[in-house]
Amino acid sequence: MRRWLGSRWIGLCAAALAAGLTLPSLANGLGIDDHLYRARVLGGWDAVRSAADLFSFADPARPADVRQEMESGELSWWAAPHLRWRFLRPLPALLHHLEFRLFGRGGLALMHLESVLWMAAVAAAAAMLFRRMFTPLWIAGLAAVLYAIDDAHGFGVGWLASRCTLMGTLFAITSLIAHDRWRRDGWRPGALFAPVALLVALLCAEESVAVVGYLLAHLLVLDDAPMPRRIRALAPCATTIGGWYLFRRALGYGTVGPGSYTDAFSEPLTFTLQTLQRIPIYVHSQLGALPADLWEVYFVRRGLGWVMVIAGAAFMVIVGAGMSRLVLRDRVARFWALGGAIALVPICGAHPNDRHLFIVGLGGAALVARYLAAFADRRQPDRPVLLPPRGASALAGFFVLVHLVLAPIALPIRARIPGDLQRSLDRIDDRVPHDDGLAAQDLVLVNVPFKYLCNLPSVVRRSKGGPSPAHWRCLGVSSDDVTVRREDARTLVLVPSGGYLRSFEDTNVRARGIPFAPGDQVRLSGFEITVRRVTPDGRPQEVAYRFDRSLEDPSLRWLTWQDGAYRPFAPPRSGEAVSLSAQHFAWADLLRPEREKSP
Repeated sequence: MRRWLGSRWIGLCAAALAAGLTLPSLANGLGIDDHLYRARVLGGWDAVRSAADLFSFADPARPADVRQEMESGELSWWAAPHLRWRFLRPLPALLHHLEFRLFGRGGLALMHLESVLWMAAVAAAAAMLFRRMFTPLWIAGLAAVLYAIDDAHGFGVGWLASRCTLMGTLFAITSLIAHDRWRRDGWRPGALFAPVALLVALLCAEESVAVVGYLLAHLLVLDDAPMPRRIRALAPCATTIGGWYLFRRALGYGTVGPGSYTDAFSEPLTFTLQTLQRIPIYVHSQLGALPADLWEVYFVRRGLGWVMVIAGAAFMVIVGAGMSRLVLRDRVARFWALGGAIALVPICGAHPNDRHLFIVGLGGAALVARYLAAFADRRQPDRPVLLPPRGASALAGFFVLVHLVLAPIALPIRARIPGDLQRSLDRIDDRVPHDDGLAAQDLVLVNVPFKYLCNLPSVVRRSKGGPSPAHWRCLGVSSDDVTVRREDARTLVLVPSGGYLRSFEDTNVRARGIPFAPGDQVRLSGFEITVRRVTPDGRPQEVAYRFDRSLEDPSLRWLTWQDGAYRPFAPPRSGEAVSLSAQHFAWADLLRPEREKSP
C-alpha cells in the first residue's frame, strides 16, 4: 500500500477517484443560480455583459436594473435599499456563456462533465502539492487520496454555478506550487508564475483569496531565508491581492446588504463575530463528521445554530489535544495547520457551507494523512514521538472511519443533491400556471412559506422558456399564519403573525442589520408597497399593497401556497379579512418527493 501511495502515478489515481465518485452528478440538470444564468444568456446577453455581470444579483449604481429585477420577480421587494451583491468572476462567467450559447437548453450532461473534469484536475494538482511537502512520499499519496474522496466537495462539483470555485482552487494550488518551487528550489519563473496564477484564481472566485493562508504559513514555517527576504518574496502575491481588491471595489463589485455575505472591510465587527462562530463549524465539518451544510438546511432555521458552534468548539478542543504534539514537533504538519487556520478566515464572510472548503480542505487532508502516518509508525524506535500517550488510537480510528470509509460513500450521494434540487424546482414550476393567457397578466403570490417558492419560479420559467406573466408580484414569505385584510377596492394588507424575514433564508437580500421603519415604501409599475408596522427588531409586521386597479381586475391572477402547491386565491371583499394557515416548508422539502394533496 505504501508503495502505491508513494508512486508517481498517485496524481492520476487521485484524479480518477475524484472524477469517478462525482460522475453521478452528470444527471443533475440545472440548480438554483444555474437557471438565472441560462435565462440571462438565452435572453440576449452578449459575452461582454456576461463576463461583467453574470454573477451579479443587485447593483445600486443601476437602479433601473434593480427595479426590473423586482418587476420580473427575480429580486424581492424587501431587498436592502442600496443592496450590492456583485461578484467579479469573468472567466467562469464566459465559460457559462459559451456553453449556454452552444447548447441552448440542452447539453447539461456535458456541462456537468466539465465540472467533474475540473475536480479531477484539482485533485491531481493537490497531489502534486502534497508530493512537494511530504517525506516519505506515501504520506503525500495518502493526503491526495483523502482530498480526492472528501465528501465536502460533492455539492460544489454537482452544482454548475459552483464551478467557479473549482477553477479558482486549481489556479490557487498552481500559484502555491509555483511559489514553493521558487522559494525552495530556486525556480525563478515561479516569482512571476505564482502571482499570475493567483490573479487568475481570484478572477474565478473571490474565496480563492483563502490561499493566502498557505502563502503566509510558507513564509513563517517553510522558508529558510532571512525574514526580510521572505517578506519581499511574498510581495508580488500580496500586491496582486491588494490590486485585485481595489480594482473590484472601484468597479462596484462586492457585497453590502445581503444576509448571506459579509465584507470584512465594510463590516469588521459583524465579520469578526461571524468568524468566531463559523470557524468551529468549519473545523468540525472538515476534520469531523458534521457537515457545515446542515447549518442552513436544519440548525439555523430551528434556532439551533449555537448547537453547531458548541459542538464544533468541543471538537476543536479534542482534536487540538490529539494533534498538538504533532503540530509542534513536525514542521510540515505545522505548515498545514497554520495555513488551513488562516485560510478559514476569508471564507467566514459567507454563511457556512461545505462548498467553501476546497482550499481549506488541503490542510485538512494533509493533517489527517500526517496523523495517520504518525500512528502507523508509532512503534518504530527511530521515529520521534508525535502522538499523545492516550487517545491516539481512538482519534486515528475516527479519522479512518470518517475520511476513508464514509467519505467515498457519501461523496457521490452529496454530488447528486443539486440534482434533487433541480427536480424539486421542476415540481415547483409545474405548479405555476402554464396557459398562454398568463403573458397578459400580473401573477400575484399572496404568501409562500419559503423564499425559493417566491423568486425562483420566475427565474426557472424564463430559463425553461415557458409562458411568463407580465410581472411577478410576491407579496411575502412567512411560514406562520397570515391575516389578509382588504381596505378598499385596490388595497390589500398582510399581517404575518411572526412578522416577515423571520428565517435566515429570508434575509439573503436584506441583512438583519438593515431594519425597516414604519412608512418605508417601494414603488413599482402599477404597484406600491408600504410598511405600516414593524416588529421590535425592525422586521415588517404589517404591510399594505396598493395596486393601480381593482383587485378583481382580470389582469391580476392571484395564487397562494397551501397544502404543498400554489392554489388560486380570491381577495376578500372590502372591509373583510381572511386568514391563511401556517404552511411549513424548508430546504429539506426540496430534497424529497413532494406528496400530492387534493385541493
